[in-house]
Amino acid sequence: MDLQSMRRTAVPLHAEVAEVLRHQILSGTLVVGARLPTLRKLAEQLGVARMTVVQAMNTLEDEGLIEKQSGRGTFVRDVERPRKHTLHLKMEISQIYDMVDQMKVSVRKRFASIEKADDGRYFRYIRRIHAKWGKPFCQVDIRLDDSIFERAPERFEQEIVISVLKDLGISITRARQNVTISYADFAMAEALGIKVNSAVFRVAREFMDTDGHLIYSAILYYPSNLLEFDMEFTVD
Repeated sequence: MDLQSMRRTAVPLHAEVAEVLRHQILSGTLVVGARLPTLRKLAEQLGVARMTVVQAMNTLEDEGLIEKQSGRGTFVRDVERPRKHTLHLKMEISQIYDMVDQMKVSVRKRFASIEKADDGRYFRYIRRIHAKWGKPFCQVDIRLDDSIFERAPERFEQEIVISVLKDLGISITRARQNVTISYADFAMAEALGIKVNSAVFRVAREFMDTDGHLIYSAILYYPSNLLEFDMEFTVD
């Protein structure tokens, strides 16, 4: 799959490139002061002509989102980002387990590596694609304490991590989940078989152990047309 097939119909290619970078800047994915790749590098990564990237960069510069510094490169400016109102909901950890139990998926692609955290612990980083109904359903970026991963490596590679943690009896004292709307960049669009800049649900999870240490985190991206949230409230 190439960029031409992933782009939205009737949207100029340079506008598509600009929109991807715009989302990354306004969402904070590209932090203030971050240096963007060179024009040549971006053109290679995206599979587009250098002039397409130049047009996209000019658009972002006109909007005040980036700043070109002669001899140094192009950097993200400190701009006002949209303010969000957070709706806080309380859930039982059992509800997350029940929700995951309903997600019967298969693992299609995966990439794994080991990273060392600031506290000296090692984490297994796993990026994979979950499939459901015969097509890509979710992109998942997982960080899991390597000592826990080694207790059931084959299961962690093939099954939903939360289910394996539950089966292993891993003690969780705190868990949180944050759901926002994001947009598919080029790599995600290709992995999930959707159009560039399509809306996706971004679900961020964290589990802490009895000592308050992070043992598992995941960021999951679901195409917006494949997932919905239904909440039923208990009324006293």
